[in-house]
Amino acid sequence: MSDMTNGAVRSIEVDEFLVGLEHPLAAELAKMRERILAIAPANTVENVKWKAPNYAIGGVDRVTLGVDPRGRMRVVLHRGVKRVNADGFTFDDDTGLVAWPAPDRGVITLASGAEYSEHAVAITELVARWFSI
Repeated sequence: MSDMTNGAVRSIEVDEFLVGLEHPLAAELAKMRERILAIAPANTVENVKWKAPNYAIGGVDRVTLGVDPRGRMRVVLHRGVKRVNADGFTFDDDTGLVAWPAPDRGVITLASGAEYSEHAVAITELVARWFSI
């Protein structure tokens, strides 16, 4: 059974994934999940994809959270699995937190709980704007 948060479906699959996650930033990843569920549009679906919590709208993956073996956490902003035409696409990041490996794919990397705490509000605002594009 799923419950609703701001219209976004909370996934039991993600609940179970997080319970089993052994990582130095597991608590921060869980907190970011809660922030995303709180601001996600009503048609957002939460699932586990790429061994990480993932958020899709209309079947298109938009935001993926993840951790790596080096002890870092990532927030990936994307417009689906496949490359889409990025001609004319822009996204303003006045925080400087997003690295852009492609014009329409950004990655925020956090190395510590302190860094998460420092940037959580700004990241939440970036994700909210990303969902709106």
